[in-house]
Amino acid sequence: MGQTKTPEQRFEEAFEIADAARQSVIQFLEIVSQSDSQRRPDADQWSIGEIAHHLVLVEIRFRERILRISAEGQKGPFKTDEVLAGRAFKLEDAVDADKVGKGKAPEFVWPSEGLEIAQLIAQLSGLREETQSQLASLRAVELGDFWWQHPRLGPMTLYELVLYMGYHETRHLFQMKRCLPQT
Repeated sequence: MGQTKTPEQRFEEAFEIADAARQSVIQFLEIVSQSDSQRRPDADQWSIGEIAHHLVLVEIRFRERILRISAEGQKGPFKTDEVLAGRAFKLEDAVDADKVGKGKAPEFVWPSEGLEIAQLIAQLSGLREETQSQLASLRAVELGDFWWQHPRLGPMTLYELVLYMGYHETRHLFQMKRCLPQT
């Protein structure tokens, strides 16, 4: 019989995935020029810089949500088997827009245009450190008991929300790479 993971282990595993995605995003952004960061591939599509700013806004929102839900004690009933069976797609499939479709971001996470790419890289780096610092007191808390209702995926534990941050960033990394001019 497998050993049950501790809250600390689950917390670390969730952030390993989110952090790996963030590092990949930052590594990509470091090779993008300011002019390339502002070029939109199409009039109705975001530029690389806008996508990076969107990622900043999303992380702030998710962090605030995790802190609020854990403080308010928003717990179950969360029947994992039922929730997973009812999802339109697996959480890890969120990295692939072909599998999950293109969603429309809520207005509160719509980005600004024309931000400096160096500033966005610094924000993304500092923000993750800030998030981990603010959530550090939750490492020993069983975040699998707390849930949030995602508009497309349904109920998600707070561990899944951290994982989703990484999957969401990975999907947007693919989108950003498609924004670069082909040489």
